[in-house]
Amino acid sequence: MALKSSLLAAVRHMLIPIARILIRNGVTYSDFDEVVRHAYAKAGESVLRERNFKASLARLSVVCGLSRRELERVMGTLPQVNAPSLSDTHPAARALHAWHTKPPFVLLPVGVPMELDYDASDTKATFVELVRTHVPDADPSALLTTLITCGAVRQDERGRLHAVSRTFVAAELNEEQVKHIGRAARRFLDTVDVNLTAESRKIGRFERVVTADNGVPVKRYDEFVAYIRSTMQKTLEDIDEWITANSMVDSDEPVMWTGVGMYHWLENPEDFDYELRDALDEAKPLQVAPSS
Repeated sequence: MALKSSLLAAVRHMLIPIARILIRNGVTYSDFDEVVRHAYAKAGESVLRERNFKASLARLSVVCGLSRRELERVMGTLPQVNAPSLSDTHPAARALHAWHTKPPFVLLPVGVPMELDYDASDTKATFVELVRTHVPDADPSALLTTLITCGAVRQDERGRLHAVSRTFVAAELNEEQVKHIGRAARRFLDTVDVNLTAESRKIGRFERVVTADNGVPVKRYDEFVAYIRSTMQKTLEDIDEWITANSMVDSDEPVMWTGVGMYHWLENPEDFDYELRDALDEAKPLQVAPSS
């Protein structure tokens, strides 16, 4: 019982930033509740398969705590969130990746992106050719506007285009970013899930964290941010180059869909209020200020 309460407290802690994103974008609790029911049904199927059981409605009802009728209804409807595609990447991100890795748009072997004309008849090293070759479903003019607006590309006084960032960050929340949230959270939690299993010592995935045990002085924080940005960016670029060099284009050989993610976190001391012992306390009623 203590473990169950502690696990629920930890999950509640993880859900707070998710709930913030949902509320900020107009998603109500009833919408979320429907998604959770579908997730429980799919997860129940997965756990039963891990235990070598057939995922019958009777067994699913027991492990999920949902009635058979509810399971039939939930499993018979499409989830409200589309499953993310492995190749579903924003056109701007695909263009920047090609600009930094694919000749003739990058200077090899140093990996420096070339200055590009928007379009020209005497060379293939143009932005239009980059888009035509690597992002054929995008409009070059609209894509360039997006890249300049977000600060990833700069146009000089001669009209030449410079890739000043390898990373695309959209100016405001859009469908691609929503899908990114789903992919990023799912990938990290899948890794945690694998590393908590009995077989994790044999098949565990790389998962390391560096923590400032005594904090970072406020006056040094900006310096810390600049340091991790340069260090982690260089590491990710090295990994990206390894993947590019070792990918097998047009090969029938099976592949593993894999990668590495890094992120910088910043905690609020109040976040520690979720301590696992908190789950063992009696629930406290929500204090609502009287209306005036």
